[in-house]
Amino acid sequence: MPVNNGNRCDGRIATSTRKEYYLHGFRGETASAMKWWLIYIILKTSATAAFVLHPFHSTTLLSTSNIQRTRNHNFFDLQSTLGLSKTQHQKSSPNQDRYCTPKRSSPAEKPFKSTDAAKVIEVNKKIVALGKQQKWKELLILYQQEKKIFNNVNFATTMSQIGRIRSVQRSDPLFQQFMEDLSSRLENYGIEWMGTRGFANIIHALGKMKLKSHSAGKIINFASSSNIGKNFILQGNSQGLANIAWAFAKLDVKAPNFFHAIEEQAEWMVKEGNPQDTANTAWAFAKLDTKATNFFNAIEEQAEWLVKEGSPQDIANTAWAFAKLDIKAPKLFNAIEEQGERLVKEGNPQDIANTAWAFAKLDIKAPNLFNAIEEQGERLVKEGNQQEVANIAWAFAKLDIKAPSLFNAIEERAEWLVKEGNPQDIANTAWAFAKLDIKAPNLFNAIEEQGERLVKEGNPQDIANTAWAFAKLDIKAPNLFNAIEEQGERLVKEGNQQEVANIAWAFAKLDIKAPNLFYAIEEQAEWLVMEGNLQNISNIAWAFAKLDITAPNLFHAIEEQAEWMVKEGNLQNISNIAWAFAKLDIKAPNLFYAIEEQAEWFVKEGNPQNIANTGWAFAKLDIKAPNFFHAIEEQAEWFVKEGNPQNIANTAWAFARVDIIAPNFFNAIEEQAERLVKEGNPQDIANTAWAYAKLDIKAPNFFIAIEEQAEWFVKEGNPQDIVNTAWAFAKLDIKAPNFFNAIEGQAEWLVKDGSPQSTANTAWAFAKLDIKAPS
Repeated sequence: MPVNNGNRCDGRIATSTRKEYYLHGFRGETASAMKWWLIYIILKTSATAAFVLHPFHSTTLLSTSNIQRTRNHNFFDLQSTLGLSKTQHQKSSPNQDRYCTPKRSSPAEKPFKSTDAAKVIEVNKKIVALGKQQKWKELLILYQQEKKIFNNVNFATTMSQIGRIRSVQRSDPLFQQFMEDLSSRLENYGIEWMGTRGFANIIHALGKMKLKSHSAGKIINFASSSNIGKNFILQGNSQGLANIAWAFAKLDVKAPNFFHAIEEQAEWMVKEGNPQDTANTAWAFAKLDTKATNFFNAIEEQAEWLVKEGSPQDIANTAWAFAKLDIKAPKLFNAIEEQGERLVKEGNPQDIANTAWAFAKLDIKAPNLFNAIEEQGERLVKEGNQQEVANIAWAFAKLDIKAPSLFNAIEERAEWLVKEGNPQDIANTAWAFAKLDIKAPNLFNAIEEQGERLVKEGNPQDIANTAWAFAKLDIKAPNLFNAIEEQGERLVKEGNQQEVANIAWAFAKLDIKAPNLFYAIEEQAEWLVMEGNLQNISNIAWAFAKLDITAPNLFHAIEEQAEWMVKEGNLQNISNIAWAFAKLDIKAPNLFYAIEEQAEWFVKEGNPQNIANTGWAFAKLDIKAPNFFHAIEEQAEWFVKEGNPQNIANTAWAFARVDIIAPNFFNAIEEQAERLVKEGNPQDIANTAWAYAKLDIKAPNFFIAIEEQAEWFVKEGNPQDIVNTAWAFAKLDIKAPNFFNAIEGQAEWLVKDGSPQSTANTAWAFAKLDIKAPS
C-alpha cells in the first residue's frame, strides 16, 4: 500500500504506518470495536454482508466468503459501506488537493452522525429497491427524509440508481438539491470520504445521464483536473478507471491528467483489467480522439485473450476504437476473424454493426465474419435499428462485398427504414446500394417521398451522399432534387468542399439544372479551389461543364492554381479539369502548358480515358501540344489494345483536329478495326472514320467493317454520325453500296431530323461517289 509523503496527496487515500479506523462520530478504540461489532451484526442478520457498489450493477453483495478473498483495495469498499475510513496524524500540506483530505468541520457541518449503522444499511436497501422500481421521485424524497444519516455509500448508491432511470426530470428541485448536496459533500470531504469505488460510480452515472448541470460540472471538473487516475492505479482499481474514462467520453470531457495516467500504466491496466474494462477504456480514448500508443499496443499484445474471453460487445467496442483512431492491429482483427461465426451468432445487431464497421473502416477483408453476417442478414435487419442496419450495409459496400440476403431484407423493410430512420442512416443505406450497383425501387421511392423532410433535417454530408446514390444508379427524383435546389445556398455555405462537389456532380450526372445551387458555388469559387482537394475541384468543374454553365470565378481560380494542380494531382482529376475547360471553350494557358510540360509522365502513367479526354481538350481548344501527341504516338499499340472504342475515337479525332500525322496510332486502329466497329457505338465509329478521312489515311479494314454493319449503323446512329461517316467514305473515294443504300432507305427521316448542313453534306457524299439517290 503506498505511503503518503505528507507533502502532496495526488488524489490518494491518505495512509501511514500508524492507522486508526473511525466510524463517523467515534474514534480510536471505540471505532475499532464498533467496526467488528457491525461486521458481526451484518453477517448474523443477513446473507448479504454489505452493499459494495459495482459500476455496471446496482450493488454487489459481499458475503463472508467474499470478505476472505477480497484484495486490499476492495477492503476499502467494506470500510466505506460501514462508515469506516482511514486517516493519519500527519499535517496536510497547504498544496494538497482540497478533495484529497477532508476539511475540519464544526459539529454542525459533519456529513453524518451515523450512530446506527443498521439504519444506514436499511436506507441503502430502500434506495436499491426504489431504483429497481424506477421510482426516482421517491428516491429523492427518501434522501430528503434521511439526509442527516446519509453516508458516502448512500449517496453513491442513490446516484447510481438515478443514473439508470431515463425518466428522471433533471429540472426537478429535489434532483437539483440532491446534486448540489452531493457536489458540496465531495468538495468538503473529498475522495477519502467517498471511496474510490463510490466516486467512480458517481462519475459513471453522470456520464450515463450525460448530465452537465452546474453541480455535475463541479464534480466532473474536479475529476478531470485532479490526479484521481493515479489514485485508482495505486489502489489497483482498473474497473473504476474504466468507468470514469467511459463517463468522461460520454460527457465529451477532455481529461489529460486522467488519460495520461492510464497511458503511463497501460500494460498494467490491460493485464489486470477484464475485457469489459479494456474495451470501455479503449472506447473512451477513441471517442475523445485521444491517441494512446502504449494502451493500444498493450491491447494488441493481449488480443487473443481479449477475443476469447470478451463478450461480443467488448470485442465490438475495442475494434471500433482501433478503427476510429485508424490504428492497425493485425493480431486483434485476425483473432476476431477467427471467431467471426461465434461473434455473429452471440452478438446483437449493434455489436455486429460496430465490428463490421471497424473492419470496413480499416479496409480489412474478413470472409468468415462477413459470410456469417450475410447468413444472419434477415435476422439482423428485423432485430436491428436503422443505424445498425445502415452501418452493416455501409461496411459491406465499403469492402465491395455482395450480400443478396442482407440487401434483399433491407429492401423489404425500406418503408420502415426511411420513415423511422434519420437522414444519416438513410444516406448511408442508399450509398451502400449505389456503391454495389443494386437496384432498390422500394428504398429509393421511399426516399423520394420523404425528400423534402430529409433535405430540411439532414446535414450537407447526408444530402450529398443521398444525391450521389440516386445519380450513381441513374434514378430521377424530382422531389429530392428540387428540395436540394431550394436549400442550395445553405448547403454550399455549411458543407465542405467534398459535399458541395458530390451534390454538384449528382445534378450534372442526372442532367438537372439548378441555378440557385450553381450560383452559390460560383460565389464561393475561390474558397472551394483554395481549400478543396483536386478531386473535389475536378468534380465541380466537370459538373459546370456538363450542364453548360459558365463560371468565370471558378475557372479563373482553377487557372491560377494550374501549375500546382498538375504537379500534385492525379491524372484523372487533371484530365477532367482539362475536359471541362475545353467543353466550355475557356482558354487556360497555364493549365495546358503545365500538362504539356508533363506530357511524357502523363501518357506513361495515365489510362486511355485520361489520355483521350486530355487530347480531346487540347484539340477542341486548337492547342498544339507536340510533346503530348508525340507521347501518345510512342505508346500507340498499348493505347489501342487497352482503350475502348470511345477513347480511341476521341484520340483519333484529336490528332485529325490538330492535323498531326500518327502512323503508329492509325495503323494500330486499322489492325483492331473489326473489334472497334463491333464494340463501338455509331458516334465512336463516325469520329474515327472522320479522322482517317481528315488526315487522308487509307484504312480498308476499318471501312469494310463499317460497310458490313451498314444497316445497323444507319438505324442506330443519329443524322450527324451518319453524315460524318458518309463524308469519310466519299472523301477517301470508297464505294460502299450497303451503307449508301441504307441511307437511301432512311432518307425521309434524315431530312426531317437532320440539319440543313447535314442534309447538304449527305448529298455531297452521294454526288462525290456518283451514287443515284432518287428518294
